Amino acid sequence: MQTFSDVGIDTTGKTGSFKMQCPRCGGKYDLSVNTEKKAYQCHKAKCDFKGYLKDNPRPIQWQKKDYFKPVFENKGLNKRAEEFFKKRCINLEIVAKNQITVERGALAFPYIYGGEVVMVKYRGANKKIWTTKNPKKVFYNAHKIHKDTTTITICEGEPDVLALECVGIASVSVPFGAPEVNATSFSDLDESFRNSGEAFDGITKIILATDGDAPGHKLEEELARRFGKERCWRVVWPDGCKDANAVLMEHGEDMLIECIDNAQPYPVDGIYNVMGFRDKLMNLYAHGLPTSYSTGSFALDHYYTVMPGELTVVTGIPGHGKSSFVEWLMINLIKDHKFRFGLFTPEHEPVETHIARLAELIDGRPFSKDTPSHLRMSQDGIDKAVDLLEEHCHYVIPDALNRKVDDILGLAKVLVAREGIKGLIVDPWNEISMEEMGASETHFIREALGKFRRFARSHQVAIWIIAHPAKQFKDKATGEYKPPNLYDISGSSRWRDMCDNGICIFRKAENEGDDRHSVEIHIGKIKHKYVGQIGKVDMRYEYDSGRFIDQIYEIKQSNVNGE
Repeated sequence: MQTFSDVGIDTTGKTGSFKMQCPRCGGKYDLSVNTEKKAYQCHKAKCDFKGYLKDNPRPIQWQKKDYFKPVFENKGLNKRAEEFFKKRCINLEIVAKNQITVERGALAFPYIYGGEVVMVKYRGANKKIWTTKNPKKVFYNAHKIHKDTTTITICEGEPDVLALECVGIASVSVPFGAPEVNATSFSDLDESFRNSGEAFDGITKIILATDGDAPGHKLEEELARRFGKERCWRVVWPDGCKDANAVLMEHGEDMLIECIDNAQPYPVDGIYNVMGFRDKLMNLYAHGLPTSYSTGSFALDHYYTVMPGELTVVTGIPGHGKSSFVEWLMINLIKDHKFRFGLFTPEHEPVETHIARLAELIDGRPFSKDTPSHLRMSQDGIDKAVDLLEEHCHYVIPDALNRKVDDILGLAKVLVAREGIKGLIVDPWNEISMEEMGASETHFIREALGKFRRFARSHQVAIWIIAHPAKQFKDKATGEYKPPNLYDISGSSRWRDMCDNGICIFRKAENEGDDRHSVEIHIGKIKHKYVGQIGKVDMRYEYDSGRFIDQIYEIKQSNVNGE
């Protein structure tokens, strides 16, 4: 029977629920311990110390986040609070109708969902914001969306919701505003979608009224990505005003109504005036071209980086490591950039064996029981890997009879909305049903790749498709196999035409000894120069962990060690 001391937690003289110093990261009062539930978790950023003692009989699938249901009492407003809303031109009757009160010396906004208050958010002096403990995060005002609601406006603050309500416009707000411009995840938004995202299912028109600054634009793009750009419209605020409440204060109710009435269709596919892109153009001018994500390899980044919204095709001779390469890349993106993925990998069933492969990539040690115990992945290593994969990976497993492109993308769309995935892996292509092929295989490939590419752009998801070459080719001069290219993929030259990036994984057949792990990464197509360039990268495949290592890096390490 495991005890807290077994995991390094000293609970001497303590029972119940309490906070203490984390033994792993040293964060003072960052570790929450519950002796009754036999659970522990560190809340400090980048510390992954959490778990349950092993004598807990409950299956891990039962574990759900414990939300605290707050006790809320509407005590009304004091004079200072009334002046605050009057200064913002917000009708006090609207404030009272939304049960906003004063508590703990701050404005208290009740978040209601499912007929009860699930969270209270406080706005204090000097823009200080806090909530009740362990809140159930939902969209503010989402409880007012009814089954006959067809249009809703989304902003990024409670005062903006109140301002819009003053002019009769139904709106909701994200719970904690926009993320920082350099943020790589949307954890608050993720939780809000999980807890209240179903409220938007019947909405046909979503008006995005986020703040007119860089973080607001980032939030707008993420909301459009999750809801689907085809049902989103965007608001352009007057100069000098960055949100709905500012317009109400500066220009009055009529102008605020005009702003919403003149919302522009979110760009999808079609023809638009250049002025419709002016805000995004100026944002691009101020903050630079789109930033792609590092692969986790210094050498590879010189030729290929990851850009959400692009379709990458990966090919190579069977057994040369196409799947291993994409899986290694996926784990790097999860670790370094908190990407979330959808995985259509029917060739890698049963799923648990595939998870074991991914765990090796995360931990760096073999999973197999045949490995000597001192070299094998520990139980703690498995637990950490499973926790990471649980948060960032979601298997797309449609019924065997429903593996059409539309089936896969339909499930991926659900994952974009609910989990905020930024990556989708299709491995391999030949597992997709071709019942809808139509006149020819060439026609099917063109139509199918077009759907994947449009999905990538519309939802800003990076997609990797692994496709086998039609046959292997030998060099006439040397008699050796040569790397296949995008034109060699089974089916059609459309593979090169339709993808944004093309990669081939190649190992020379005659390599022996340590050289048998040498891998060539051929970058055969790059659409945008800020993503990479055509070329070749030599890497080494680490068999036990499944990782790809820069050969240049290994040489530098050897020189440092004097070898």
